[in-house]
Amino acid sequence: MPRFIFVISRILVGVTFIFSGFVKAVDPTGSAIKFNDYLSAFGMEYLSGLVIPAAFILAALEFLTGLHLLLGIRVRTSSVLVLVFMAIFAPLTLFIAIKNPVTDCGCFGDALKLSNWETFFKNVILTLPTLYLFINRHNYKDNIKTIHKLVITLVFTGTILGVSYYSLEHLPIIDFRPFKIGNNINEGMLIPEGAEQPEYETTFILEKDGVEKTFTVENYPYTDTTWVFVSNETKVIKEGYEPPIHDFVLNDSEGTDQAQNILNSDVPVLLVVSYQINKGAWNEGKQEQIVQLKNALYEQGIKTYFLTSSSDEEITKFEFDGDAGFDYLNADETMLKTVIRCNPGLVLLQKGNVVGKWHYNDLPAAYSFKNPIAYSLSQMVEKQSLLLVLCLTFASLVFITVFMRKNK
Repeated sequence: MPRFIFVISRILVGVTFIFSGFVKAVDPTGSAIKFNDYLSAFGMEYLSGLVIPAAFILAALEFLTGLHLLLGIRVRTSSVLVLVFMAIFAPLTLFIAIKNPVTDCGCFGDALKLSNWETFFKNVILTLPTLYLFINRHNYKDNIKTIHKLVITLVFTGTILGVSYYSLEHLPIIDFRPFKIGNNINEGMLIPEGAEQPEYETTFILEKDGVEKTFTVENYPYTDTTWVFVSNETKVIKEGYEPPIHDFVLNDSEGTDQAQNILNSDVPVLLVVSYQINKGAWNEGKQEQIVQLKNALYEQGIKTYFLTSSSDEEITKFEFDGDAGFDYLNADETMLKTVIRCNPGLVLLQKGNVVGKWHYNDLPAAYSFKNPIAYSLSQMVEKQSLLLVLCLTFASLVFITVFMRKNK
């Protein structure tokens, strides 16, 4: 029975850490954004330059620790690392659940959203098998040669770091966000019939004879005119259903929302997305390439818009320096970072459907847009092929590991 409990603990903790590390590895930019949220919440913005390296390191550590536990390799070291993780994150997530400085811990990236309290209770539950592994770590022998363990560790380290690097320099191999290729933005904004509605509580502060008193809607003194209104406050006491996309607002220079005009356009629409122009990777002629693409698409009847949350001064400077000629729309910075994980990036829409997304390192040629749907399908096939290769590589490495143990 003790061995059975040990194996179950290895599997439970190992799979959790593998999943957590992998979903971070395929979206290092998303992890970096979440780290910045934490730094802002704790007044540590001066460390923002470290968020990308931290995203790589955390994803690799979680993935490798979980994988070694699952495969039964370096269990002693891995059990210590897991305990260190839990010793840090369990009290941290309790603090976050109480103080609520961020709405989502980002433990599983965009693949699985947990509330702050759900995250804390998840860590509490995971602490039990973690402690069991740590206490009994000396009773486990992996029966595999040291050189084999070294090779396995190095190969898996290179693999997971390679996944992170590819996803950073291109786009995430797996897109868990509501703006992924194939999704319809209009459908993502719909609230289903019968969906749970939020509940609010409003309190009123009134004054009479120099004394202030708080009332609710139920006991408000409607007929007593001697009370003088001071202030009121409304707070959410129960969250309702929130659609996956709820902040897709694109305001033009006059403050008019152009989102529905773009989403319902009969012809394809190209969006150039740069959440902050002054932070964009415009070197190596990227601006000129995008402007040339915009001009070529105009001749094909495809409209191009530039989405940003930058100030009017930054937009004016960008427009003047590059003689760009874009139609600029202002949007929420967080929403733009969710739309595409690069700055700048391109998104092609047709009738509200996301049919193409490009990293600034993979800017397309104008002829690619002659048949947007066909190009979208080719992009999806390319992503699926890359993911298949990754899965086969992973499975092969696992098989080799098991083979090495059996032939010790």
